[in-house]
Amino acid sequence: MGKIKKILNRRTAAIVGKITGTFLAAALVVGVPAMQSIRTAAAGKDYDANIAALEKEIEAKRQENKDREAQINNYTGDINENKEAINAISEQIDGVNDEIAAYGELINVKMSEISDKETQIAAVEKSIDEKGLEILDKQEEIRVLEKQNDENLEMFSKLARALYISDSSDTIPLLSGSDDWYNFFVYTDVVQNISAQNVDFMNRLLANIKNQELMIDDLNADIEQLNRDKEDLHTQKAKLEEKQEDLKSKQSELQNFADEQYTSLYNIAAKNEALKDKISGLSYAISITNDEIEELNALVAEEIRRKQAENSGQTIYSSDGFRWPLESKFQMLTTKFGYDAWRGGNHYGIDVGNAGIGGTNVYAAQSGTVITAYGDSGRHGGYGNYVVVDHGGGISTLYAHFSGTAVYEGQTVNKGDVLGYVGQTGWATGNHLHFEVRVNGTAVDPLGYTYEYV
Repeated sequence: MGKIKKILNRRTAAIVGKITGTFLAAALVVGVPAMQSIRTAAAGKDYDANIAALEKEIEAKRQENKDREAQINNYTGDINENKEAINAISEQIDGVNDEIAAYGELINVKMSEISDKETQIAAVEKSIDEKGLEILDKQEEIRVLEKQNDENLEMFSKLARALYISDSSDTIPLLSGSDDWYNFFVYTDVVQNISAQNVDFMNRLLANIKNQELMIDDLNADIEQLNRDKEDLHTQKAKLEEKQEDLKSKQSELQNFADEQYTSLYNIAAKNEALKDKISGLSYAISITNDEIEELNALVAEEIRRKQAENSGQTIYSSDGFRWPLESKFQMLTTKFGYDAWRGGNHYGIDVGNAGIGGTNVYAAQSGTVITAYGDSGRHGGYGNYVVVDHGGGISTLYAHFSGTAVYEGQTVNKGDVLGYVGQTGWATGNHLHFEVRVNGTAVDPLGYTYEYV
């Protein structure tokens, strides 16, 4: 988490500083028509001055492209670092989503447990209701039994009273010494039978009532236990709901964090797209400038042709083939003729850069006249110290990046003469020889010729 925030903060600060206005300034530079300075430079007959002016223009444009390439490298570094942050955030989001899913499963488990408790509570409440209905039934049965008992007592008392009232004459004789003993005994037996039956019936009623009351007590005890069970289930459910809410809260916190990370992810991706747009703009500017450099090089070639034309009618030197411009052991090509992706443009010669080549002699590939010789360590369009030898017939050779020159302009040289020494002046990243062959000022592939290796 800390690592990601650190990356994001660093990236945000860097991008804000770099994206502001630089691209617009860089893109506007390519709008300057190259031909304006070209026509001005080529207006006179001082070919060296014209070539120098064109080379200066070329060098300036190459520097512009170099600056753009440096900026592209910076933007590319920003993009790569942003990609690291995106990957780190994506991994963390994946982890958070896994946690959110895990919490979701736990919440579902708690919801299932809560549902189970609610089912149990409903079952207990149903049992309580059923027990309550049973109690009501028992109470109704008791009411009926008590009513029957009351009715039996009332009926017995009415019967006894009726017997007493209707048979008082029979009892009087008995009480007064009557001899109607038969009626007396009948009366007595009836009363006793009725009384015994009534008592037995009443005892059964009371026993039933007692049983019902005991069953009601049992039912009430069951209801009390069920209510306690219900209260316990409610407590368990409340704890489960509390745990569920805690899980939901944690899940929500994780979701909020994930949403924040998604926003950061989107913002970084948007910045990367903006940087890519800047890179595209700078690449387009480099392409336009390379086209202008091509035009300038074409004018350099024209100046070389004009300069060679000054020597028209001169001797055409031997056409027996070129001498390799270095010792034969130095033949490792680091760059060939043609389009070079590293430069984003054409390479007009070949580069030879074996180890240990620095300071060694550079030889004239063929006899001719030195028409250009710079040894002042200036950039000179990226060539640094360089020499051009005109061999007649429109053919010339160019040798660049010397540490020092050994000839002067106008000097006649023979094939194999020392022109200078391998170095790394101008646009060079190490000791090497840049070697060109031009026909009527236009660069051609030096490897299209045969060489003598000495």
